[in-house]
Amino acid sequence: MEQVLKAGEAAQKKSPPPRVPVEFNSLVRECIELARVRHHLQAANLEYRESLSSSSLQNGDGACVLGDAEELRTAVSNLLDNAVKYSPDGVHISVELDAQDGKRLVLRVRDQGVGIPEHELKRIFRRFYRVTQRSLSQAKGTGLGLFIVRSIARKHGGRVFAQSEGAGKGTTVTLELPRKVRVA
Repeated sequence: MEQVLKAGEAAQKKSPPPRVPVEFNSLVRECIELARVRHHLQAANLEYRESLSSSSLQNGDGACVLGDAEELRTAVSNLLDNAVKYSPDGVHISVELDAQDGKRLVLRVRDQGVGIPEHELKRIFRRFYRVTQRSLSQAKGTGLGLFIVRSIARKHGGRVFAQSEGAGKGTTVTLELPRKVRVA
């Protein structure tokens, strides 16, 4: 029910809430710990790595984005929950936060789960869309999680996309957000 309410909020074209600086790396670590507890995972099941070099973060704002912390927390949690849900034969998730060019933060959530056929990769971000595979029939869901992630990414000036080599080969979902840049 909570996902349905969040999807309704995400679809509304109302003015966005005020954006405040959010330490995205701290928020991601918080979401990872919450996912570990919620899904009873060991540290080895959910690995986290930051690639935040000093050269890519020259202006002193670290891994900071302007945004709504609660919405960003929802987006990251949805990505982690999906990675767990679609890893039925053992959870091994890799999460990486990178500041590639100093202008964007890139969060990659990679699982070794059921994978997604190539023709379905863009469709998974539609409202109520669920991949139609027999191996996914036991996974419960509303088809709203990735729709919500995409809506939040767009509200924050970012984007989200997925990559998979196909069925049984896992999935990587990438969330890109603009970094908060200090004005001199």
